[in-house]
Amino acid sequence: MFMNANLFEPGKSKPERSFIQGAVKQNTRFDGRKSNEFRDVKLTFGADWGTVAVSIGETKVLAQVSCDIGTPSSARANEGTLFLNVDIKGVAFLDEAQATHDQRFLTLNSLLERTFKSSRCLDLESLCIAVEQSVWCVRVDINVLNHDGNLYDASTIAALAALMHFRRPEVSYVEEEIRTFSERERELLPLLFLHYPVSVTYCVYKSSSQPLVDPTLLEENAADSVIVLSFNSYQELCTLNAGGTAPTNVRTIMQCARSAASRSKALVQFIRKALELDAERRQQPNQVAGLVDLLNESAPQLSFKHLMEEQVHTEESKADQISGDEPMQLQETVAEEQTTETSTQKIPETQIDDSSWLPQEQNLAEEQQVDGVQLSLKQEVPTTAKAGKSKPNRGKNKLGKKQPPTPRKQNQSDSEEEVTQII
Repeated sequence: MFMNANLFEPGKSKPERSFIQGAVKQNTRFDGRKSNEFRDVKLTFGADWGTVAVSIGETKVLAQVSCDIGTPSSARANEGTLFLNVDIKGVAFLDEAQATHDQRFLTLNSLLERTFKSSRCLDLESLCIAVEQSVWCVRVDINVLNHDGNLYDASTIAALAALMHFRRPEVSYVEEEIRTFSERERELLPLLFLHYPVSVTYCVYKSSSQPLVDPTLLEENAADSVIVLSFNSYQELCTLNAGGTAPTNVRTIMQCARSAASRSKALVQFIRKALELDAERRQQPNQVAGLVDLLNESAPQLSFKHLMEEQVHTEESKADQISGDEPMQLQETVAEEQTTETSTQKIPETQIDDSSWLPQEQNLAEEQQVDGVQLSLKQEVPTTAKAGKSKPNRGKNKLGKKQPPTPRKQNQSDSEEEVTQII
């Protein structure tokens, strides 16, 4: 009976859109957040390398990384390949119609390829085994388990965390033969990155000039325009995607870009810290969660707010220690100054012999004062000036006319004339 999937998806009907836009006009959100407030991001690492589950609110994504040896492309014979695949069949209302499924799949997949492949975040040359013969082919499979808005940010965080968590086996190429070493023979190798891109999504409404960050599914479907910005940890822009009917000026985009750059840097720090905690947990026996534990949410989750708050508290404690040490340093410096003042008072004053560094004119004046003849420097200046005057130019002919000046040669400069006069 219902062939259109938009009727099943929340936020697509006109009453819902008008209600959400009215709430945005009053600067209110249904979950109680502010317009620039993010939801908590949680990471869970699996037992296999490159298996990560990410949840942003009720949005849940599972990413898995695998690799295989294949042939390179003819255009780039010394580089490996990176393939990204997104599967959204886990969400029922996104697969009611084939057109909606294809649209969602193509949009999400193209944005991920622009973020990771076009920006060349992965060092593909390190994946080469033999030029024009064998390279590593890395594949990232992203499965959408639940969709409650901001699916693109969850997918990029999951893909980046999975790629950073993945380890590939070491190989050797001797006499045109490739040998793959197991984990027991040689330690697994991580992938090499050039930068770490993370995306941030904003929704723009005609009824409000303030964009909403990290939108839910209702807010995303009722939005007039959607802006997706991808920044790396160096706060460099990787991708920009803006589309919709709401007019977006430069001021709005720059406002979103500033907050997205700081958010991306914080997310990369969070992923690195989560990887360090996972490495410590792997050293302990029976502490690694399997795939079933990831799906059942029984595995330990690493929260962004919890880890970053701990980091902020540690930084504040260090700052307090530094501020506590400053008064002691000030007291020591004051005591040193007092000791130096007392030592300078005890030393008797000695007359300095200024004959070596005073100018010659001043020395002459002092000698003349000693002999009883007081001559000022002002009287010596005109005498030196008169002595330095040259004779007037008498280059006149007998008729009393001035001779014309001799023309200057083209190659002759002012410096050459001065040199000749001095000589």
